[in-house]
Amino acid sequence: MSLSSQSIKGGIQKKESKKRTNGWIPALVSFAIFIICWYFLTKYFIPPIKFPTPLMVINAFYELRFTVLNHIGATMFRVLTGFLVGSIAGIGFGLFMGLNPSVNKYLNPLVESSRPVPPIATIPFFILWFGIGDLGKILLIIVGCALVMIVNTVEAIRNVPPIYVKAAQTLGARNNSIYKTIIMPAIIPHIIAGLRVASALSFSLAIAAEYMGAQSGIGYVVMLARRTLKTENIMLGILLLGILSSLLDTGIRLVGNYLTRWSERLPS
Repeated sequence: MSLSSQSIKGGIQKKESKKRTNGWIPALVSFAIFIICWYFLTKYFIPPIKFPTPLMVINAFYELRFTVLNHIGATMFRVLTGFLVGSIAGIGFGLFMGLNPSVNKYLNPLVESSRPVPPIATIPFFILWFGIGDLGKILLIIVGCALVMIVNTVEAIRNVPPIYVKAAQTLGARNNSIYKTIIMPAIIPHIIAGLRVASALSFSLAIAAEYMGAQSGIGYVVMLARRTLKTENIMLGILLLGILSSLLDTGIRLVGNYLTRWSERLPS
């Protein structure tokens, strides 16, 4: 490898490293501002019985340190299983509908009529049908994520500029080649956006289902804390939920950035 090539490669690596570092700095600053505002708010304006102080939440985490990991694991198992299965099924079904207008004409009204119904409203049925175990919660998350991804994928296909497809056909491209080189790259950004929405929804559904009927999970911790008015445990559950959902969202964004590394985007 020549000296100039090594210099270029080293410059690119330094630039990427600096970009990653600069990305973490705003997050740390925002977190520090949140903690400071939280401290002064609970110290001077809101009594601890209504809203816990940061120290109370830290003490709650210490008291639950032997069981909190089990609850986190239970919630993450339900979330990840339901999110992955529901998203894959939703993307596959959305591709089938979007690429087959005749099928979409008959199935789209059913999907659109089901979409406005909040999945949380169906939790009592899932508890009645499947009990308070993991199966009902995972199926609930699968249904919610699948609906999001079906609608998102169908709309992504509809928004592919027809001129791209016509240009490829003019150049003699076959259908398989058009799907691979035109349609799929065009819809990936929309699918990534849908996955981010579905990931947030999966956490909401898991926590709501655990809150209404479960024996483990973050929602179960919050439900017990509500009964005993332990606001510090409630806040601990909220913080854990925020951290876990942010980590999953970050992972999805990193995958999305890699899959769409060919595209230009505004700095985030």
